[in-house]
Parts: sequence; structure tokens; C-alpha cells
Amino acid sequence: MSKLLKRALKNSLVPAILMIAGKALGIFLVSAKYGFPLELGNDINGFFSTQIYFEDSQVTQFVNSMSDLIMLIVIAVPTLYQIVKTFLFQSSLSNPKTIVKIVKFNMIQWITRDDTTFLQIFVWCAFLWLCTGLIIKNSLEGDTYTWIAYISGSLSLLSGLGALKTFEIEISRVYPDSKKYY
Repeated sequence: MSKLLKRALKNSLVPAILMIAGKALGIFLVSAKYGFPLELGNDINGFFSTQIYFEDSQVTQFVNSMSDLIMLIVIAVPTLYQIVKTFLFQSSLSNPKTIVKIVKFNMIQWITRDDTTFLQIFVWCAFLWLCTGLIIKNSLEGDTYTWIAYISGSLSLLSGLGALKTFEIEISRVYPDSKKYY
């Protein structure tokens, strides 16, 4: 197995666990908070054999929507944090005004170390895109509120643009602009 594949697998463990835990925890927290009784069943015909049943379709839609939102937040916040951190770090290396603004807003701890790589950002973005796909699928089937799908799509678009900007920064470090040296 190549080193790149090993690193990608290592970087994908945390977002995979957080995605599953965020969805499951969202279901159980929302059910407990609002006092919705849930039943666990076994359906061999479905994709997953264990099913969670609620008493009403509106309750099912509400719990599914809120658990999708919790799953989205659990994946989107670290993804956007890594993108912003990398952008601030790279910007502070080339622009002294950025360092002054970062110190002014007391965010210097964000740029003290460059431990976020493009591969890590790409893996987290891929999981955010996967969450978005699931949320949009649920929304089209009527199992999730539409506004959650819109938020999810917007966050995925922003993270994709941020990952693209991070990729451009990484490429410019490896292959510097030749026009600068003429």
C-alpha cells in the first residue's frame, strides 16, 4: 500500500467516526429532548437491517432533519476551521498586514504551526460532500427539511472553493510562478 493511501485512510478515520456518531447522537438526543418514543426494528429487505421507527411521519421528518443538521455541523465546522487556518497561515507568510490583523483579533494561536495539509482538507471536504449528498437525497425524498439541504449545499460549495484555494497555494509552493523571476 502506498504512503499516500495510508495517510488518506488515516485522515479519514476521524471524519467517518464523527459523521456516523453525529447522525446517531442527533437521533437519540432529539428523541430524548422532545420525548419522542422510538422503536428499533429489524427489516431484512432494506439496505440496513436495523431500522428506527417513530410513531408519526412528521416526527420522523423532524428527527431526521435535526439529526442531519447535527451531522452536518459536526463535519462542517472542523472542515471550515482547517481551511481558514491554512488560508490564514499561508496569507501571513506572504503579507505582513495579515499578521497585524491576526494579532489585533487575538487569533495568533491559529497560525503558529502549519499542521494541516491539503490531503487532510480534501478528505474532510469529501466527507462534507458525502453528508451533503445524503442530506439532499433525504430532502428530495421528503425526509428532511429543504432549508437544511440549502445550507448543506452552500457549505459544501464554500468548502470546495476553500479546498481549491488550498490546492493552489500548495501547488504554488511546489511549482513557483516563473513570471516572478524574470
